[in-house]
Amino acid sequence: MKPFTILHLTEVDSTNKYLRNQIDKSALPEGYVISADFQNSGKGLGTNTWESEANKNLTFSLLLCPGFLKAEDMFLMSKAISLGIIDALNTYQNCFTIKWPNDIYYQNKKVGGILIENQIQGSQIKFSIIGIGINVNQERFTSDAPNPISLQQILKHPLDTNECLNRILNQISIWYDMLSDGYTEKINQQYFNHLFRSHHYHDFKANNELFHAKIMEVKDDGCLVLATPTGDTRSFYMKEVEFVM
Repeated sequence: MKPFTILHLTEVDSTNKYLRNQIDKSALPEGYVISADFQNSGKGLGTNTWESEANKNLTFSLLLCPGFLKAEDMFLMSKAISLGIIDALNTYQNCFTIKWPNDIYYQNKKVGGILIENQIQGSQIKFSIIGIGINVNQERFTSDAPNPISLQQILKHPLDTNECLNRILNQISIWYDMLSDGYTEKINQQYFNHLFRSHHYHDFKANNELFHAKIMEVKDDGCLVLATPTGDTRSFYMKEVEFVM
């Protein structure tokens, strides 16, 4: 894809919201990035918020225009973006995984998250706003988030956030190009290989029911398919099932 255009802000309510407002005002090129030192109303999945100390972390949103991607396959975008982030972070230390549906994990702790907002036109995706938050240099977390961790806490030294941003964007570009070139089988295979708790049975919870299962696949529409020890399969979409940590 074309080189990224980065607009850096000191403070904003939400980089996703700011980018959407800019799109509504004028045509922006694919690869346009809004990055901020601080979000005072950072968004997560659903009603979740994102805690981020000022000048310590990465909070940015990226505009992509995947007109080649059908709306029913929109989760392929999440897979490609996740792989880009994982590949970038694993150049620091090969220890990061993707927790379905939209988190980046180190062991059992959350180091980052992704929020994708798609604009659908007919059966295609007109554009996608990719919101990404990565805990980089924050050392104290004060929200009620159960398991945050930062790259500095993992690597035992601070990182240059601008260098980290460029590293992530470069890897996202590689996987996005593969997505546009039709390498969906490779994307699906690599996504599963990097998936949190993908190779053994683990505990899950749905509708207040605890059950034991292992991940079989994540479909291109985002559906998580689990198999129980008895061979039964169960399918879930976002917010319908949770990992028991």
